[in-house]
Amino acid sequence: MDFSFDMTTRNHADDVIDDLVEKVLSAYPPERIERIKSRSEAAWKGINGNRPYSDRIPYVVLNSVQPETPEIPEDAEAIQRDMINQLKLMLLNSVIDDEYYPAFSSGVEQVTVPSMFGCVKESISGSDHIKPIIKSPSDVYSLPAAEIRGEYICYDMLYRMAYKYRRTGGRIPVYMTDIQGPFSCASQMWGIQDFLCDLGEYPNEAHHLLSLCTDAIIKYFHAMYEAVDGNMIPYHCSPVIWIPKDCGVAVSDDFFAVVGERTVKEYSVPYLERIGEEFGGVTAHTCGNMNHLASLMATMKNLKALNFGGSETDLMKFAKECSSPITFIVHKSGMSIGGLPLFNIEQHIRHCAEVQKTTGARVFSLPLYTAEPLSDANLRSWEEAAKL
Repeated sequence: MDFSFDMTTRNHADDVIDDLVEKVLSAYPPERIERIKSRSEAAWKGINGNRPYSDRIPYVVLNSVQPETPEIPEDAEAIQRDMINQLKLMLLNSVIDDEYYPAFSSGVEQVTVPSMFGCVKESISGSDHIKPIIKSPSDVYSLPAAEIRGEYICYDMLYRMAYKYRRTGGRIPVYMTDIQGPFSCASQMWGIQDFLCDLGEYPNEAHHLLSLCTDAIIKYFHAMYEAVDGNMIPYHCSPVIWIPKDCGVAVSDDFFAVVGERTVKEYSVPYLERIGEEFGGVTAHTCGNMNHLASLMATMKNLKALNFGGSETDLMKFAKECSSPITFIVHKSGMSIGGLPLFNIEQHIRHCAEVQKTTGARVFSLPLYTAEPLSDANLRSWEEAAKL
């Protein structure tokens, strides 16, 4: 897909971007990037022989306080403002010797894939939702072909990715945008409540729509790779870690937490497996508790990793029951489900390391945000907590 950018006309924001890019590249020299990748790869593929950095689990802690300087020039366009803010955070987090990988986030739009079918957003009670286009189950057979068109949000997301990548000459890579899985896309196009209620009565129509959504997701992943010359990190939740390209791509399926094992097995797993087959694997994210799916996930083909909150899904219990060589990417959540503890950063990292030591599961710990001033003491405590 062709994108046209005028890189010859410059403003003050371009000067700020250029300066920050050089500082970020200096803060993350090639040897540091390789160290981050080595530690991260150990979480994705396991420790073989004398693979380095087997001394601790990988983790990422983000300083969430936006630096005041450099100031954003008044002539900055929206996408330039976004780049400047992200570059400032990359530089700020360079003082932490963790596995944070500096790359541009592509943003979140749940309507991205549904927009390929003509879906738009609507605001209900101040919250954005996807306006359903399935009025009757039979409508699934007359949907337009999934396309990426200039007036669709799916095109806008690709444009943002391509601009950020080309603006830096490809020196700073780009994370994929948020991609909802087939079940999530289909339910939003159908209308979530109606879709869940209609599954039993209209299984053929549901599977037809799920298949269309799967094809559209695969098409869009190829378009994202093309937009950034293949230099995309296929992970989105949260866009802070590096993933080996041969470990596939990531999608979100928050319905894991709210529907039963039988529904997930019939209406979600086969389509996630198709995506995994196309790209060499799939990582699935969910919000909420998915402990009821541990045995099912152990049988899922092409599943490379799962991402969930450590106080929403019981990691220790899940790792013991899911006898599969997958990676657990566990973020610290502010919500407790089933009485699970709300850890601080050190406790979260330590718990993830303990699960790996106890079960042998591969764990990537994402305690993420801190607003506390960084000190040698807490930097050492996080490092110590991650030791195996």
